[in-house]
Amino acid sequence: MKVSITFNNNYGAVPYTAACIDTPATNVQEALEYAFNRTQNVFYSWSEREHDDVTVCHYNADGTPLRSSMVGDEFAVFTSDYKFQKFICDRVGWKEIA
Repeated sequence: MKVSITFNNNYGAVPYTAACIDTPATNVQEALEYAFNRTQNVFYSWSEREHDDVTVCHYNADGTPLRSSMVGDEFAVFTSDYKFQKFICDRVGWKEIA
């Protein structure tokens, strides 16, 4: 399953597609968790490290790395080439929005 992540910003900036993740998941919940984990800056910046399953879709003009995915970001999980489910990262878990 593919997951597209849109970063939303609380400071009025325009939302942007940050990444597309090719997950090995067989269900939506696994796909969401996998994509969230792949876009975390724990020991290094996820957006500056090359991964076969992560496509970085946005670059900051000043060259700084992208932030981690977080509460309020939108995750679109593609269950087929034409169908998807959209979720918002909530304080605990996921909330389906489309």
